[in-house]
Amino acid sequence: MGPTGVRLFSLIFILVGGVVFCFGVKSLFIANASKSWPTVQGKVISSSVDSKRSDKGGTTYHAEVFYEYKVGGQTQSSNDVAVGGYGSSNPSHARRIVNKYPAGSTITVHYSPSNPSKAVLEAGISRQAFFLPGFGAVFFGAGLAMFIFMPGVIQRQQAARDVSRPRVTIK
Repeated sequence: MGPTGVRLFSLIFILVGGVVFCFGVKSLFIANASKSWPTVQGKVISSSVDSKRSDKGGTTYHAEVFYEYKVGGQTQSSNDVAVGGYGSSNPSHARRIVNKYPAGSTITVHYSPSNPSKAVLEAGISRQAFFLPGFGAVFFGAGLAMFIFMPGVIQRQQAARDVSRPRVTIK
């Protein structure tokens, strides 16, 4: 692959990383705003550990906590525990959440005043909310480094190969 091909390939990393980073930062702003959202009492309808197997044999575990709450006389429902929720290959994280919010329990729900159907049980920025912006930043940074440095590396390697080849002059 020549310098132009490397630049085009690196643009994919830059684009994907930038988009994921922007979504992640938006999620951080929403998580931070959730600290000031109004609260109501709600009820956990169901709470379980959900597992999904990948094609490669790995398993991802996710806490599935479904709850209902009322805002302005309207019944709403959600399954978001926190902004930026994620799954893990370790089931203990999901089990801790399920144990904290068992089915039938009364809970405090933080809901968005502009969109009452958007709600969380744990307001504020959690560690998991940094995953998307961190992942996006790594992809963006790797793409940017490839875009800046790899064409020069390839050109130097090609020049070194050209110097080491004996030149044959035909008269």
